[in-house]
Amino acid sequence: MGDVGTGSADGIPSGIDGDGTDGDGDGDEDESTTSVKLDMPEPTGDEGEIPCGEGELCECDIPPHIPCDAAANIPLAQAMGLNCGGGEPQVTFSMTGSAAAMGTRNSFGNAGAFPPQEGSRYVVLGSGAVSELDGLAGCNGDLGNFDPLTLPPPLVGTDVGAETCAQNEDLIGMGDCSNTIESQLNGEIYDYTEIRVTAEVPSTVNSFSYDLAFFSYEYPVYYLSEYNDMYIGWLESEVWTGNVSFDQNGAPISLNAGFLDYRDADPGPANDPMCANGCDAPELHGTCMEGHAGTKWLTTTAGVMPGETVTIVFGIFDMSDSALDSYVFLDNFQWGCDGDTPPSTTPIE
Repeated sequence: MGDVGTGSADGIPSGIDGDGTDGDGDGDEDESTTSVKLDMPEPTGDEGEIPCGEGELCECDIPPHIPCDAAANIPLAQAMGLNCGGGEPQVTFSMTGSAAAMGTRNSFGNAGAFPPQEGSRYVVLGSGAVSELDGLAGCNGDLGNFDPLTLPPPLVGTDVGAETCAQNEDLIGMGDCSNTIESQLNGEIYDYTEIRVTAEVPSTVNSFSYDLAFFSYEYPVYYLSEYNDMYIGWLESEVWTGNVSFDQNGAPISLNAGFLDYRDADPGPANDPMCANGCDAPELHGTCMEGHAGTKWLTTTAGVMPGETVTIVFGIFDMSDSALDSYVFLDNFQWGCDGDTPPSTTPIE
């Protein structure tokens, strides 16, 4: 594991604690955010029901959650909506990569275009320094000796075959269940940064979700090139092994994938027909992503088995070189009741 330290946003330091807790368990509450407790309707058939024991079904019931990230100097776990007090489910939370590439924020972009989706802060991971996001000097830094060249276990780029695990559950554990990484992974991996969560799934839920947003300085010059900086949300579970965050065309969240709704390029780049006459994204102005590209807030949802132990890896890296950085924002981790559908990622409107 690499060094772990502090990042910053708006001059506010953000602490990183290896276990993701601050020790006080006080569950600081954001008055503007309500609990995500879900009252399920009466089950009809298997709707709203999940396995809860041999031969038994239970009504899906999401554990209550109160945001606990109001303080500026907050552990990354709590900024994502994890490891709050009050008896909420706890997870093991670890980080790998440069300390400079990890931090928290309470806003980003022109006029606060990217507010928190849960509580008061969210996590930032980058293939460059988090501190560069707030300047116009560019996001172009080498993080040093954090270049694995290949994906770290359990991540692999190998497709499971002609089908996905949603079509054939016998393929689980054979590679990337989504078949989304291999075709896009066309270079060595540099400036790798990850968060890794190991959790026992509450016995009353069958899915999890989280919100993310991705930005890349590689756009527009290296759009659709081998310098395809990438973000991967990897799940190790009894029901899925592989990427769970991918676009509508089955590509991982990367420079070359869909969801790049914010494109800021004038004049328009020849390699992007969508911006042939130039594109303007005022949401990115005043940041190092001015003149570059990013996504809206997105939500990923994936199924899990009630009561199992899962590992979830949130990883970002430069592709083929260590220059021109990319970033991912992570927030609003929730347990849920949507495990009867394959993993999906959709924009938050």
